[in-house]
Amino acid sequence: MSLRARLLIVIAVLIATYVATALVVVSSQRSLLIDQADQRLRALPPDAVAALELAPPVPVPEGSPPAVLAISEETKNPFSELYIGVVDAAGAVTTVTAGALLKSIPDLSAAVAATDGARGIVTIGAAQGSARFRAIVTPLAGANMWVVAAQSLEESDAAIARLIRTLWIAGAVIAVVLGVAFFWVQRLGLRPIARVTATAEAIAAGDRSHRVDVRDARTEAGKLGLAFNVMLDERDASEARLRQFVADASHELRTPLTSVRGYLELYRQGAFREKTQLDDVVRRLSAESARMHGLVEDLLALASLDERRPLREDRVDLGLLLRDAAQDAQAVQPARRISLVVPNSGPAVIGDAELLTQLVSILASNALAHTPASAPVTLGVALQGSEAVITVADKGPGLASDAASRVFDRFWRGQASRARSKGPGRGGGSGLGLSIARSITDAHGGTISLDTAPGAGCTFTIRLPQHGAVCPAGHYPAGD
Repeated sequence: MSLRARLLIVIAVLIATYVATALVVVSSQRSLLIDQADQRLRALPPDAVAALELAPPVPVPEGSPPAVLAISEETKNPFSELYIGVVDAAGAVTTVTAGALLKSIPDLSAAVAATDGARGIVTIGAAQGSARFRAIVTPLAGANMWVVAAQSLEESDAAIARLIRTLWIAGAVIAVVLGVAFFWVQRLGLRPIARVTATAEAIAAGDRSHRVDVRDARTEAGKLGLAFNVMLDERDASEARLRQFVADASHELRTPLTSVRGYLELYRQGAFREKTQLDDVVRRLSAESARMHGLVEDLLALASLDERRPLREDRVDLGLLLRDAAQDAQAVQPARRISLVVPNSGPAVIGDAELLTQLVSILASNALAHTPASAPVTLGVALQGSEAVITVADKGPGLASDAASRVFDRFWRGQASRARSKGPGRGGGSGLGLSIARSITDAHGGTISLDTAPGAGCTFTIRLPQHGAVCPAGHYPAGD
C-alpha cells in the first residue's frame, strides 16, 4: 500500500471519528436537556394537583389566549414555558395555566393517548405548528380526567440545532484543514519521495545518469533526495576508481607477463641455448617474477585492509620501531645522511605491530627511492596530547600541488618515478605503496598527510591515537 493511500485512510478515519464523536455529543446533550425538562416536571409544587382536584375547570374560549389560574408561585412566573391543562374522557382540554413565554399550545390529548391514561412522561407535539413539548400525565383520583403538565422543548431544540450547526462548521473547518495538510504533505513529502522512487527505478532500468530533482533541500524529503544523489555520485566515483584500479592492475601485470611469455616463446623457438644466455634469461625471468610477486602482495594487502578485518592489538613502541627503520635504511644506503628524532623511550600505541612496521618502511623506502642520495632523510616521533605523531621528511625536490593531491591514489606515480626505480621496499614501483600506507593509517584510526612544495622536499605526517587505536571490524574511517 502506498504512502498516499495510507494517508488518505488516516484522514478518512479521522473524519469518521469526528462524525461519530459529534453524534455522541449531540445525543448526550439532547438527553441531558430532556432529563432537565423531566426533572422540572417532576418537581412541580405538590399543591398544584391538589388545588386542581378542588378547582372547577376553566374553559378556554376558542381563539382566545390561554387562561392563567394562580395556584402556586410556579404558575405565577411570567417567564415560564410551562403549560398545565386538564383533559376529560371526551378529549376536551381545559387550560389551567400557561407560561407567558409559550408560543404554542401542546397537544394534551396526544399525551394522554401516548401514556394510555396512566401516569408517565412523553414527548408530544403542538396543537398547531412544529414545536415539541415534554409532558407528564397524572390521572385525577375518582374522576375520568387527567392533568397534563407540559414543558416546552423549544429552547432545548434551538440549543441542539445551534450545537449541530456548530459541529457542522467545525467539521467543515477540520475537513479543510485536513485537505490542506494532505496537499502540503503530498507536495513536500510524498512527491519528493515519489521522485526518489522514480529515480531509483530509472537507474534500475539502465539510466545511471538519472538524479533526483531536489526542489527544497530544507525538508526531510529534500535531504533524502540530496543524500540519494550523493550516494549515486559516490557509487559512480567508486566504480570509476574500481575500473581504473582494475585497468592499472592489469597494465602492471601485463608488462612482466609479456616479458616472461616473450622469453619463453623465444626459448621454445631455439634461442638462448648457450649457458650464458640462458643464465641471463633466467635472471630476467626471476626479476619479472619478483615484480609480479611484489605487485600481487600489494594488491592482497590492500584487499585485506579494504575488507575491514579486525587488527591485532599489540603494544607498539614507536620509538623503537623508527630506530629499526632508520638502521634498515642506513644499511640500504650507507652514504645517505639519515637523522633520527625520537625520545629515549616510547611513545607507545595500541595497534598491529606488523602493519605499523610496514607503514614506516613504506615511507622510508619512498624517501630513499625518489630522492637523490645526497638528500638527507629525517625520521621522528613525538607525543602531542593523546596522539603519537610520526614524521618522515626528506630534502628532495618535492612535489607540485597537483601531484601532492594524488600521491595516495592507487597506481599513481609521479613523473620522476615512471622509470621504475629499483630502490628498496614497495614504495617505488607499482604506485601502491602510499595507498597501502594510508589504508594502514585509516585502519588504526589515524590520519596521514603530506606537506610539500617544489624544491622544499616532502614531509609525511602520521597521527595515531595513543590508546584504543584499533578500529573494530566494519567501522574503519572512509578511505580508498
